[in-house]
Amino acid sequence: MMKSLIIDDKSANIDTLSKLLGLYCPQVQVCGTAGNVEDGYKAIQELRPALVFLDIEMPNGNGFDLLKKFNTLSFEVIFTTAYNQYAVQAFRENVLDYLLKPIDIDILQQAVVKAEHRIIQKQTNEYLVRYMQTLQPTHNNRISIPVLDGYLFLNCQDIIRCEASDSYCFFFTTDGKKILASMRLKECETLLPSNQFFRVHHSHIINLQYMVRYIRGRGGSVVMQDKSIVEVAASKKDAFLGKLRDGF
Repeated sequence: MMKSLIIDDKSANIDTLSKLLGLYCPQVQVCGTAGNVEDGYKAIQELRPALVFLDIEMPNGNGFDLLKKFNTLSFEVIFTTAYNQYAVQAFRENVLDYLLKPIDIDILQQAVVKAEHRIIQKQTNEYLVRYMQTLQPTHNNRISIPVLDGYLFLNCQDIIRCEASDSYCFFFTTDGKKILASMRLKECETLLPSNQFFRVHHSHIINLQYMVRYIRGRGGSVVMQDKSIVEVAASKKDAFLGKLRDGF
């Protein structure tokens, strides 16, 4: 069963979707509902759903405002809305699907199956990462990362930076390679040694040894050895500069 949460400002919409899910999507368990952004945020933190059905237009904020409250989404999102003008923005936010009201049953079922596959894949990847972590030797700086056809072993000193891409991430290495890994950036963060790597942004982890220059700004940005420019989130700036002052 997939724990799910419905967030919509109209109780009639919540009731309708709950009934549709109960009748046509038995693999979904509605564990809670919310009627606005703030209550939705609290419910997600409390209930930890795997799937969120999210309305866009709500009082005191919209669905996009809710998603911005999370550095990393630990749940899949299906937008349910009467407005079609947000579709492009929705997919830029890496949501799973976008359903227009009144909701078509076949399309709803397809979206739920897609969510089920994504969640199973994510859980499998997380399990594999945890398992491989138990195999990591403690005496060196080598890690294993899940890739599409198996596992790849990398020396940490060969990694310049990591960048999030939907449910995956890219490793950029000193020999110019760009490696797609089947894991989220948060999982990368747990593998990489904290004395050498720092998460400067919700989408970026950098190897501090390969910094070339820091450029001041609201959060600032870092020029890396591979000539990439990585943004530093304003919320990370103080911790990052503290790391630089302390010599990593």
